[in-house]
Amino acid sequence: MKLTQSLAVITALSTLSFAGGDINPVTVFEQEPVFVPVETVPEPVYVAPTPEPEPVYVAPAPVVEAPAPAPAPVVVTPPPAAQPKAEKPSGPLGLYLAGGIAGMAASKAHKNASNILKTEANQDRQIGFTGRLGYDFMNYLGAELRGTYGFAKVDSGYTKYQQIGAYLKPNYDITDALNLYGLIGASKANGAGIAPSATGLSYGLGLDYSLSDSFSIFTDYLNLMDKKNIPESSALTVGAAYNF
Repeated sequence: MKLTQSLAVITALSTLSFAGGDINPVTVFEQEPVFVPVETVPEPVYVAPTPEPEPVYVAPAPVVEAPAPAPAPVVVTPPPAAQPKAEKPSGPLGLYLAGGIAGMAASKAHKNASNILKTEANQDRQIGFTGRLGYDFMNYLGAELRGTYGFAKVDSGYTKYQQIGAYLKPNYDITDALNLYGLIGASKANGAGIAPSATGLSYGLGLDYSLSDSFSIFTDYLNLMDKKNIPESSALTVGAAYNF
């Protein structure tokens, strides 16, 4: 029904139009242009993806073992340095004075027949005193004056013995304290069968032991007189010495 009415209206309107009739006059309006801003869309820029970093191999730190503690140092005390052997004093310090008790014997028998320790035929034994004054002027050589005087007879027969002599004294230090020395020189003696006095060769051997820088003890055996046709005499002395 509605469709039939619509078609009738359309047909009527068309007839009016072709007959030159105007239904309503058309009003023309002036329109201002309208500008619509167009936003420029930038073209897409291709951004390459950032490459993933290659894995870096990190070597493990070496294991450092703590050093073993150093052993405590062993303190070794060195032995005391050997003291150089003291040189024998020279100059005035080489001067010494000594004295001792001497056992003496004088024999008319034959050479080397005197015996200090026991009674022999044609022999006289005496007790005496020996004094020594010496000077060491070189390391192994000195000089000495000595005299011996008999003050007590052991065997009767001879007069008291008296002797004085001058000697060279070679010597050698066996140790720092012990010194071996020799004596060789000339001697003058009288008494004990020697009359008048006679001069002859004298020699001997001795040991000196230092108790300190100044004091020492000694013993020596000395042929007091060795001369043809003169009674042989000898002495064994024990005593002490002071070194200036």
